[in-house]
Amino acid sequence: MHGKDNSKQITRRQRIKKTTLVIGLDIGCEFNAMCLMNQEGEVLGTYPRIYNSRKGFDYFHQVVEETKAKKGFRSVLIGLEPTGHYWRKIASFAQEKGYEVRFVRTTALRHQRELDESSSAKSDVRDAVTIANITREGKYLDTVIEDGVFRQLRTLVHVRERIQRYNTGCKHALKAVLEDDFPELKGIFWSMKSKGLWAVLEHCPFPEQVVRMGIEKLTELIAQSTRRRKKAQDKAMQVVQAARESIGLKSIGIADRYRVKMYLQEVKDSEEQLKDLEARMKGLLPEIPSARYLLSVPGIGILSCAVLLGELGNPSHFRSPKQIIKYAGYDPQENDSGQRIGRRVISKKGRWLLRKYLYFMSMRAIHRSSFFREYYQRKVQSCNRWGQPLSKKEALCAVAIKLIKVIFALLRDRRIFSIQAPQWALAA
Repeated sequence: MHGKDNSKQITRRQRIKKTTLVIGLDIGCEFNAMCLMNQEGEVLGTYPRIYNSRKGFDYFHQVVEETKAKKGFRSVLIGLEPTGHYWRKIASFAQEKGYEVRFVRTTALRHQRELDESSSAKSDVRDAVTIANITREGKYLDTVIEDGVFRQLRTLVHVRERIQRYNTGCKHALKAVLEDDFPELKGIFWSMKSKGLWAVLEHCPFPEQVVRMGIEKLTELIAQSTRRRKKAQDKAMQVVQAARESIGLKSIGIADRYRVKMYLQEVKDSEEQLKDLEARMKGLLPEIPSARYLLSVPGIGILSCAVLLGELGNPSHFRSPKQIIKYAGYDPQENDSGQRIGRRVISKKGRWLLRKYLYFMSMRAIHRSSFFREYYQRKVQSCNRWGQPLSKKEALCAVAIKLIKVIFALLRDRRIFSIQAPQWALAA
């Protein structure tokens, strides 16, 4: 592994010619620090404040072009640490001007800073110089900054993740309210997003209101909301009986009613937003030809496919499944020393959302495909380096890696998932 990493670094370093202007950018909220450097590592200039404004960007472009003309550079390679979301504006501007932009790891910057300086003191200009040095040595990431449909898809995916977390919090808050006012409802309705529960909470959220409404009106209310008239009466009878025997708080005031109303509305609104986001993701997938190959894999649905393509970007940028495995943070990380054999774990250094959904997809694939289920069972029965059986979680991580390899093969060969090998493979 180390040999391959070194060869990649050498290849990147060889791409930097005498005619390449290397730029290190230390990204900030209001302004960025910039260092210009040549192939030999000579600092050609440092600029502590490149403001995130039209005037600042034009000044940045002017400095780069003047340096190119003065020193005879033909190409520009920019290295930057992707700090929060502040990097996107200047990176997009640089790409529009034809400059190549690459990322530098935060850990690489911290370690290199300690090597370059006698102390680990930090300043914007120092970091810009350090980033330029790291970029010049070919220690940047191969990650390509995506635009177009892939960027739109990734934006929707991350918006959905934020709304999903908010939705979960709203449901927990609503559940806590029920614990105080009407705890028996939790055992009657299967979920906090049950339409029948919403109808009850909207019209009669407290036990005394349910008793006053009666079974007949409550049956009609639940039937209209759930469209299950046959089961509506049984539900209504359960709710009325629970209301008569409820141990919820008796002294209900205006604040309690307002709390139920607001928490219920938050759950409804966030559920509607999630549906809208998923519909928009589904609408973008037809624009990506490779989506149909992913959707053929058991365990990969519309949402999972959108997350995969949004986080990966254009699959053609990856030349091997190992690159995707590392990108997702499923690459093994060892901790051996001398005669001690440490535990092997996944690095978790890649895209966390991609890693999360691959794990969920692996669980679904085991249940829906005999191919992945048999592979999982073999892993559960196998042993690790110490001769101990693999845990279920370790086996699932192995399935996730296997899933990545299958996905890469499907995208590479442009074919639909099948347990049977294709005819050309059997002939070979």
